[in-house]
Amino acid sequence: MTVRARVRALLAARRGSVAVESALTITLVLLPLCLGAADLGVVFATQARLDAATEATVLAAWGNSAAASPATLQAVATQAYGAAPPALSVPTPTLVCVCLTVANGQESATPANCGGTCASGQIASYLSLSLSTQVSLPVPIPALPSVVTLSSGGTVRIQ
Repeated sequence: MTVRARVRALLAARRGSVAVESALTITLVLLPLCLGAADLGVVFATQARLDAATEATVLAAWGNSAAASPATLQAVATQAYGAAPPALSVPTPTLVCVCLTVANGQESATPANCGGTCASGQIASYLSLSLSTQVSLPVPIPALPSVVTLSSGGTVRIQ
């Protein structure tokens, strides 16, 4: 058999074409989908950890408002989030006080000094906190940022 005949036979052969098409499909379609799913899994798992830490911190402030110091709440958030990367950013919680008044069945709030008194009603203290972290995606996707910033926040009335 001549070289020309062998080349013609190879070009005409159909054996193995399904294997080649399957390999191309897996490489060009399924592999990027799986890698994207891995990125989403990391983001969703980290967001769930952030939400759990926020919930634990808000419940700690609500359940024991006398001991709801910023340092204590930051420690609760850090412990609930865990030590696994990425690192957690816990800014100091913000305390806001308002004077609540009821007139004609409508409640209204006006800013007040925390620890002070209200002449026209009851004073209410609200604690707001915000947690955040930055997640580096395990498989960066072209045209999308490789670092995603996640955040979670909550507000609770403590008094």
